[in-house]
Amino acid sequence: MSLKLAAGLSILCGTAAAERAIEVELVQPAPFEAGQLAAAMRVRLPMDGAPVRVRVTPIAEGVRIDAAPGSRDIVLHGLAGTDAARLVALAASDLVLADLAAAPELVVRGAAPDHRAADDRTTIAVTGALAHWDGAFATGALELVVPRGRFVISIDAGAGTMPGGTVDLFAGVVRLGAGLRFGALEVRCGLTFAPLVVETGAGDTTLLAGGHASARVRIPLTASTRAVLALGADGFATRTTYVLDGMTALATPRFAPWLAAGMEVAL
Repeated sequence: MSLKLAAGLSILCGTAAAERAIEVELVQPAPFEAGQLAAAMRVRLPMDGAPVRVRVTPIAEGVRIDAAPGSRDIVLHGLAGTDAARLVALAASDLVLADLAAAPELVVRGAAPDHRAADDRTTIAVTGALAHWDGAFATGALELVVPRGRFVISIDAGAGTMPGGTVDLFAGVVRLGAGLRFGALEVRCGLTFAPLVVETGAGDTTLLAGGHASARVRIPLTASTRAVLALGADGFATRTTYVLDGMTALATPRFAPWLAAGMEVAL
C-alpha cells in the first residue's frame, strides 16, 4: 500500500501561485517525509513550470524513484530524514529536467558505488558457533546463501569438537535450510545432519539427523559485507550414549541450542 502525499511547499521568494507544484508519492516504509523531498527538489528546479510528480519506492539498499522520463535506484548507505531526501532530490531533479542528456552517478563519500543491492546477491559467510551438547560444543563453518526476493536458500557446513570433554569427539554439522528476510532480520528452518567420530575407548562413528530453526541479524559494514549474529537450535531424532567404566561419559543431545557470529560477503 502506498501513502500519497502532495507536497506543495512555498519558498519565501515569490508568490505561491507562481511556484511549481511538486507531488511526491511515498510507498511506505520510506526513509524520509514527502515534504522533505519536495523541499530539497524545489531548490534545484526552476520556480515556474509544469507540475512535477515523483514516486518513491523502498528497495533493499535505498529507494527507487520514478519520474518522467525514467527511474533510478539510489543507494542510501543508511541515510535517513533530510540527508536522505537531499541525496534522492539530486537524481529526482535530474530526471525531470528535460534538457539534461544524462544524470550523473551518485556516490556517497567513503562508500564504494554498488549497483546491485547486497540483499539480492549470493553471499558466503564464515562463522564460529558455540552449542550446548553434553558440555560446550565449538564449531567453525562456511555458509552459502542464495536469495530469491525475500526468500533465501542456505547451506551451512562446518565441524568442531568438545574441548575439555571426557570423550575425544569430532563432529561435522551440515544444515540445509530455507527462510525469509525482513530487513536486517532473517529466520530459517530446515534439516540438520551431524556425523560423529569418537576415538575414546573402542571408538565409534554415527550420524545424528534432525532439524533446526534459527534467527539472525545482519549488520551492514560496507556495501558488500555484513556482520552476522545468529541464535538457533538443532533437534535430533536419535541419541547415542557412550559409557566408560560403567558410567555415562557422553550422551548426544536431543535438543541443542547454539549461538553463532561471523561475517558475510556478497558475491
